[in-house]
Amino acid sequence: MNKLSHFAIAIGRNKFYPLFCIICVTGAYIYTDPINDFNLRYAVSYAGAFLGLLCVILLAKRKNLGNVLGMLAVIAECCANFLGGNIGAGLPTFYYFGSHIYGILTWQKNLDNNKSVKVRTLNENAFLYALIFLIAAAFFNIYLTNEIGAINTSYQLITNCFIFGLGVVAQLLLMMRYAFNWYLWVLLNVLVISLNIYTNNIVIATQYLIYLFNAIYGICEWKLSEQNEKEKKN
Repeated sequence: MNKLSHFAIAIGRNKFYPLFCIICVTGAYIYTDPINDFNLRYAVSYAGAFLGLLCVILLAKRKNLGNVLGMLAVIAECCANFLGGNIGAGLPTFYYFGSHIYGILTWQKNLDNNKSVKVRTLNENAFLYALIFLIAAAFFNIYLTNEIGAINTSYQLITNCFIFGLGVVAQLLLMMRYAFNWYLWVLLNVLVISLNIYTNNIVIATQYLIYLFNAIYGICEWKLSEQNEKEKKN
């Protein structure tokens, strides 16, 4: 592994890493001045961010408990996104909820001796199917946004389409234990950060900034596990 991988894994495995993440997102929520200027969207966003951070950290560590917390987190995140008019970012959460149920069941059947999920390698056919699914999901988001009648700027609509498509595919690959999923999460997190800065939600933007690092950590952690699995087979 290179120095960047060692650095990311060292931080991700540090026992204070989850606490630091929670402090960051709590600071972002306090910045919105909830006592003097309470905003329901920010409050719901904070609840989703708190649970979501713990969820993704555990998933990066290949722990099945992350799927349980993920079910709770997506409910709050869905409400926050709809309150902000981000349909593309909100719609996948219905799918995420169901996928976490699938994840709980399938991960439990594929744990190693350390109670961590076993990682799979994405082949060319699976990559092609994922790409087709991503494109179809993006167009589906355009259709749903028009049907719901949500008012989006061109930038919001395009960004939400990619968020919706990437989210659906990345989550599917994650629940199917493919290490490649984390590369898609990196792209998605960059888009969500920019979208929430554009729509003025500092809580979600901070949450996904941490998600961005966590996705990089996930790449390193799962890639290491993937290499170990190959060595065992050889």
